[in-house]
Amino acid sequence: MAFSLRLTFVRGVSSSAFLFRGEVDGDVVMHLVVDREGGWIRPADEDGRPLGALRLDIDDGTFHSVNAGDDFVPLASHLAAQWGEQGSPPREIRKYFG
Repeated sequence: MAFSLRLTFVRGVSSSAFLFRGEVDGDVVMHLVVDREGGWIRPADEDGRPLGALRLDIDDGTFHSVNAGDDFVPLASHLAAQWGEQGSPPREIRKYFG
């Protein structure tokens, strides 16, 4: 079954945190905030405030949560990978699977 994901930079939340909108198959499924000083990616509300305890550590790729969620895992993984390659917040990431 084919599917796509897209991450779009929304805005800086602080000097070290950046907000992204995550879409799967064209539907917005969540927002993610990346904190480069903290070294993590977390689900967030539309204002960039982290939600819950779910987290991906950027440096080692460790997910922290009992239930990482179907959408968070691929979105956060691709965001971390692109961040690592570019060394800065990407403007947009598009991936197609299928």
